[in-house]
Amino acid sequence: MRRNILVVDKDNGSLAALPELLKAAGYEVIHVHTHHETRSTLTKEHFAVVIAGLEEHHAQKQSLLKSIKANTPDTEVILVSRAARVDAAVRAMQMGAFHFLSLPENPADLLVIVDKAMEKCFLQSEVNELRQILKKQQTMPTLIGQSAPMQELKKEIARIAPLDCTVLIQGETGTGKEMVAKMIHKLSSRADKRFYAINAGVFSPELLANELFGHEKGAFTGAQSTKEGIFEAANNGTLLLDEIGEMPVNMQVQLLRVLQERTITRVGGTSDISIDVRVIAATHRNLEKLVEKNQFRQDLFYRLNVFTLRLPALRERPDDIPLFCNFFIEKYCKTFGKKVTGLSENAMLALMRHSYPGNVRELENIIERAVVLCDSGTIHLAHLPQEFSIGTKRTRKTHTNNTHRTLADVEQEHITQVLHSVDGNKASAAKILGIDRATLWRKLKKYSL
Repeated sequence: MRRNILVVDKDNGSLAALPELLKAAGYEVIHVHTHHETRSTLTKEHFAVVIAGLEEHHAQKQSLLKSIKANTPDTEVILVSRAARVDAAVRAMQMGAFHFLSLPENPADLLVIVDKAMEKCFLQSEVNELRQILKKQQTMPTLIGQSAPMQELKKEIARIAPLDCTVLIQGETGTGKEMVAKMIHKLSSRADKRFYAINAGVFSPELLANELFGHEKGAFTGAQSTKEGIFEAANNGTLLLDEIGEMPVNMQVQLLRVLQERTITRVGGTSDISIDVRVIAATHRNLEKLVEKNQFRQDLFYRLNVFTLRLPALRERPDDIPLFCNFFIEKYCKTFGKKVTGLSENAMLALMRHSYPGNVRELENIIERAVVLCDSGTIHLAHLPQEFSIGTKRTRKTHTNNTHRTLADVEQEHITQVLHSVDGNKASAAKILGIDRATLWRKLKKYSL
């Protein structure tokens, strides 16, 4: 926030020496004398503090204060008069003045009051910023994860979100690509504008063009009125083009033109329409391989690939699975009015061992089902899909006939057998194995058990 002050000296130069004192103290100062100058200056610029020297019976001394507080309520106003009566001071304070005082013999005496007014202004500015941050956090999509890959991803999101560049998000189905796009939008300068998402792979080229660019009246049979497309609707905001790898090739050409020219043309139209939209693209496919196969335009790939975010699959960050479980349990307890406190150890072990081809979306569906079925307060193995129960009882192929077994093979088989003997109870298994539970967890991760 700027340390700028407006000095309004209507009282025949009684504050003439003040501007130089304020400048010497490090403030930016503008000095005006007439009502017209005051009004014109306040229209053009916002001031942290206004100091107004007023004649004793000036008819506009209260209207000036009222006008400033109405237009810029965070501006602190100090009124100075040759004879500050108590009733006038009370009215001024009630109207929002920071201070109302008699003209001091030494203008330097005002510096103490100015410093306090400026301090209050800065504190109010910080409060407003904190409120904005909290407001954003309340509407911020939840990106769960404390694993190293997720910590790095969050740092990258925070770094690129304010830069307003095109972003390509790559990740398997169900990893949360749209959620990441929403986070980028919420952390950007476009946060107060609209966020749109469209799946570029589910439309024919004609329908996709109509959705993205809109159409003019009479452009085709049934076009009875002009319709704006998503690019126009998202103007000044953010547009997520999901599954960009599935976009028809002829639409890729049109998208490239939009990204380069920042204009669109409605279907059936002839005039260019300027747009200001941040484009985020997402895909579960390897675009570089599609480029090699001539299934995706190389120039569009380079245009989209200004900055790439790769979302790790859930199997790459098993440490985050308990966090997701707790989050989804709480979510669906509220949805279904249930009181589920957590998972049993063997249920959590089964969930930790699963490969999750559907990623976070699959885990959410599993927990939702478990919460619905659970009536005991704790989710057990029986509340999970049948394949989880089968998986915990199935032993790995033994290597009895293999005379070249490694120490790791023996350890893995022994841990598996002990876990099965205690029905997946890690505490009991660790005690039997003679190791602590943390060491057991590390070995379970190592062998993907």
